[in-house]
Amino acid sequence: MRVEEWFALALRIIGVVIFLFGVSFLIDGFLFRLGYFTYPESSPGYYLIAGLAHGVVGLYLMRGAASIVRFAYPPEEEENNLDEEDSDQQDR
Repeated sequence: MRVEEWFALALRIIGVVIFLFGVSFLIDGFLFRLGYFTYPESSPGYYLIAGLAHGVVGLYLMRGAASIVRFAYPPEEEENNLDEEDSDQQDR
């Protein structure tokens, strides 16, 4: 496997872990709202917002890994084309 593929795999695995944390936060938020447990210094809204945020970030890392990999590792064709154009201009 190439470095880009390993990086994409790592992003997707991290995305799954973050998404599962988000699901956990959402479940805790609903249980808190239903009164199964209480923390005097917290509110169920915190858990719901944190769960949604984790879920969105996790889904983005799972589904958007390709765009992040393209950003981190640009295609080599562009670099080769620039090198060829520079050499063509130097030959003239």
